[in-house]
Amino acid sequence: MSIIIQHRPKAAGLSPGETQTPSLLLAPGVRWGQTPINQSTPWETDEPPTKQHRESDTAGPPWVPPVVAASQPSLLAHSYGMPQQAAYSQGVSVQSPIIGVTPAIQTPIPPHHPLMTAHFQLPPLSSQPPGSLVLNLQNQSPYATSQPPITPSPLTTAGQVVHPAPQSVVGNGHMTHPLMQPPALPSAALPLTNGQATTQPPSANQESPNRLQMLRTVGMGKYEFTDPSHPKEMLKELNQQRREKEFTDLKIIVEGKEFEVHQNVLASCSLYFKDLVKRSSRETGGGEKLELKMTNIGADVLELLLEFVYTGSLVIHSANAKTLLEAANKFQFNTFCKVCVSFLEKQLTAANCLGVLAMAEAMCCTELHNMAKAFALQNFPDVAGQDEILSISKEDLINYLSNDSLNTKAEELVYETVIKWIKKDPVSRVQHISELLAVVRLPFIHPSYLLNVVDNEELIKSSEACRDLVNEAKRYHMLPHARQEMQTPRTRPRLSAGVAEVIVLVGGRQAIGMNQRSLTAVTCFNPQNSKWYPLASLPFYDREFFSVISAGDNIYLSGGTESGVTVADVWCYMSLLDNWNLVSRMTVSRCRHNSLVYDGKLYTIGGLGVAGNLDHVERYDTITNQWETVSPLPKPVHSAAATVCGGKVYVFGGVNEAGRSAGVLQSYIPRTNTWSFIESPMIDNKYAPAVSLNGFIFILGGAYARATTIYDPDKGNIKAGPNMNHSRQFCSAAILDGKIYATGGIVSSEGPALGNMETFDPCTNTWTLLQNLPCPLFRHGCVVIKKYIQSG
Repeated sequence: MSIIIQHRPKAAGLSPGETQTPSLLLAPGVRWGQTPINQSTPWETDEPPTKQHRESDTAGPPWVPPVVAASQPSLLAHSYGMPQQAAYSQGVSVQSPIIGVTPAIQTPIPPHHPLMTAHFQLPPLSSQPPGSLVLNLQNQSPYATSQPPITPSPLTTAGQVVHPAPQSVVGNGHMTHPLMQPPALPSAALPLTNGQATTQPPSANQESPNRLQMLRTVGMGKYEFTDPSHPKEMLKELNQQRREKEFTDLKIIVEGKEFEVHQNVLASCSLYFKDLVKRSSRETGGGEKLELKMTNIGADVLELLLEFVYTGSLVIHSANAKTLLEAANKFQFNTFCKVCVSFLEKQLTAANCLGVLAMAEAMCCTELHNMAKAFALQNFPDVAGQDEILSISKEDLINYLSNDSLNTKAEELVYETVIKWIKKDPVSRVQHISELLAVVRLPFIHPSYLLNVVDNEELIKSSEACRDLVNEAKRYHMLPHARQEMQTPRTRPRLSAGVAEVIVLVGGRQAIGMNQRSLTAVTCFNPQNSKWYPLASLPFYDREFFSVISAGDNIYLSGGTESGVTVADVWCYMSLLDNWNLVSRMTVSRCRHNSLVYDGKLYTIGGLGVAGNLDHVERYDTITNQWETVSPLPKPVHSAAATVCGGKVYVFGGVNEAGRSAGVLQSYIPRTNTWSFIESPMIDNKYAPAVSLNGFIFILGGAYARATTIYDPDKGNIKAGPNMNHSRQFCSAAILDGKIYATGGIVSSEGPALGNMETFDPCTNTWTLLQNLPCPLFRHGCVVIKKYIQSG
């Protein structure tokens, strides 16, 4: 492909003052592109520059073509053919904006040719018509012509810095622009084929002599030149100097091998060597060559580290990664440490994660330690089947198995891992049996496995301390009412084993239209995935007006009516076993009462008995499984709102003996076993729950109301809070994650029951409707416990 540049005689019909300028005849596929130097947007046209200017409306002197801009080395001409000598000016001053003319080639550009821009001058008009000027578009060969020679200003090769020649074209008040001349011309023109210059594309492995360089405007008349290859070339030269021992000022001797390096280069990558050079400079006064003998690193490892320092690259594989990390960490090559850590993180498997964890802990490599620890905990079932776990130390095994986040669906696997570790070397390890068994959460092992497997293991039988641990687990299973007082690290569920804090709905009545029926279903809501899960159903049918409260992770259901009969039964739901068990009965049968827990003891307050309203209050000891009577209520009420706040029990409103709202606030101090009360018209609630949050007491709905009443125990005042989205009577509420959850309820005496829940956020002081309940219900219980949720 070629560009033919010809000087033609002045055409007839030119207007006065119009100057004949060279016509540039473009080969097929070539277009003219113009980019004003003080602009950034190029444009293309089929018209030559002279015609473009002549037909434009721009005022000013005729266009002078002093500059041609070639955007790529492959577009620069390789030969000139001109019959006579021509003078070449060093620069031209014009009054119009400077325009670069760029032949736009519509052919693919090889990817190894970076986009470059060079500027060179065209000869002025001669008195005699000159011949043709042929520009052969070759990719490799430099310019060549027999006449006339053009002083070159070649593009730089990689690593060189460009200092533009002082020639410039100055526009009409515009910024100066560097004028770069074309590369040197060869002695002969390249051969043409069918009028086109023959070209050979460079080979794929041949490096372009002109690398990417960038020149950008940073201000009026100011330019910033950037050579992206400069850092790499500088490192390459420094590495060459290191190998040839030129300008080095630090000698490191390792295993009899000498390494000549530059102090500044090594100090820039290693905090260890930076501190060493600083101390040595202070001691010697600087300027002297230092010599350092090292015994805590191998010569091959140091060579690899130096290779990375001077080149920025290194091949890491599983055989050398740990060794390199140890050395890089020891000598504080922080960047290289990150590289090794990143590599090892990708190589973690169930077979090596514990070894990597131990190494990272010994090196205080926090990032790798956290990654290996998380991997080992998450993949415990696979790690437990590897031989590596049988070779770790006792301390590492205890730390691993005692973690709350150990991902195991069955605690039996943890027990089996301990037994396998001991039997790997029973002579030296059997002495640690009780210490290791203490990290196994035996209360979460199924009772049948505990009795048939654990209790019959010879290693367990031979240790009195182990037998005590097994007996503790048995008592935990057999005495659910005493679990509140048996809390140890072994009774705490593992977080990664599906244990979550859940909202539990207990029984109640289902209302669909005018049809109602009692519910025996017990369900829980996991806010982590917004799913409902079924739990063990109630062991009775058609019971209502009971009271529900949670104590620890167990749920207690007391009293109520069944087939119209008021009962004194108390049932305990054991979360661990997912079943209901009957515990000691209350001393008084009651329904529509309140229950709450204070200091580990369960209180049942007031309610409706066989003969009417009750002032009777009793409390249950979960350890002794016994009830005792305490001071009675000053005002007998039922269907009140009750909660604990700040060491006191508060009972709000309710229904008095006359069947009207009681309008009284009663408070009880368990420590002194005394009651007090105040009457207030502001307290007008019944059939409403109360909860305590952030030192305030919230009374929700009741009597078919949407109201939220807030009581401040410290100031003793009552105020109205934001209304709920629905009127809710016979609803139930609980606290979870610092928010109040109001569930179910009924809108009016004719219904309907509500099948949704809403939450109150004290930070925004707003109620928000949440997803639906499993079914519309009211007169139900609602509590929060920690529960193991089976995945799936």
